[in-house]
Amino acid sequence: MNLDRILGQHDLKDKIYNSIKKNTYPQSKIIIDKDGYGGLNLAIEVARGLLENSSFSGDVLDHPDLYFSFPSFASLKESDNVYNDWLDFVKQHPFSDFQKWSNFAGNTTSQGSIKVSEVDKIQKKAVLKPFLGGNKVFVFWGAESMMPQTSNKLLKILEEPPINTYFILITNSLQDILPTIISRCQISTMRPINYDDHKAFLERSFDGVEHGLIANSSRGSVARSMNYINEDVASISHEQNFIECLRFAFLAKKSRKAILDLTKWAEKISTNSREQQKEFLGYCSFLVREAMLVSYKSQNLNSFLSSSNFKIENLAPFIHSKNLIEIISLIEDSYYSISRNVNSKIVFTHFAIHLTKLINISED
Repeated sequence: MNLDRILGQHDLKDKIYNSIKKNTYPQSKIIIDKDGYGGLNLAIEVARGLLENSSFSGDVLDHPDLYFSFPSFASLKESDNVYNDWLDFVKQHPFSDFQKWSNFAGNTTSQGSIKVSEVDKIQKKAVLKPFLGGNKVFVFWGAESMMPQTSNKLLKILEEPPINTYFILITNSLQDILPTIISRCQISTMRPINYDDHKAFLERSFDGVEHGLIANSSRGSVARSMNYINEDVASISHEQNFIECLRFAFLAKKSRKAILDLTKWAEKISTNSREQQKEFLGYCSFLVREAMLVSYKSQNLNSFLSSSNFKIENLAPFIHSKNLIEIISLIEDSYYSISRNVNSKIVFTHFAIHLTKLINISED
């Protein structure tokens, strides 16, 4: 294992290292990675430790006894090259997120899921003897995307896993995993990367960027810091889109035309993929939190980094005790609706109009 590649997570690394050395690592494991803290990278290093074998000296990603399952997209045709594309993606982006994989794969519309046919492949592979006579490791990335039929089929394997076979499920949402699967797995929760480890990683990896500012603004998420450094278009547009919505919301108090503009805004947002829509709502929640910190004189906790010279201090006076809870609830309800495939145009029209009402409430 190369523990240095696992950022932060110091207590978790010690436990994993000791369990692998003592041969007590659980056959079924769930890694909760809520916000791009490096769950995939952690799973790869665990697999490296479990597959350590003197007869194999290549890249662990090419190990014949390591297999990845990951979301595929209805908008793309299945092909034999998908798995190779996935390996290329992991090699290029070991700290990444779902949206980046979706873009890398060329998906534009569909939400992505791990299908039943994928678990059929796992069933066949799991009963075969390891190629190199040691362990076998199956990594499920984006496990929350499994459909009920997929989860039930995987459950049958986890109930009686073959000897020397390990299953690692990586998810950002434990509540979307079948409870009976959870009951058969040991759970590890990844934490945000601390500032010092994050900054040191950026300094080793990138020149010509503001390491400290990016580490402080990424909220412990390596995936987010990668987006900042690479100027990910989607990340930048989240800020611009929310600012545009706020501008129309403030204008709506004086202009009826602004209501029409909000409707057009909702139509524009609804043309994005559902993953981008969920990311946008996550960003809205973050920005509201940052404005709240400024509003309550806690600027030292603020980590907002604008990509368009937006001043969070201008929003702060409008986020206060009379509307904060309602705005957060609106964002969370909208996120839930998008996750459940509710018509996104309706969701964002409702979001925009209700945000207009809430943001114009006075604290006095």
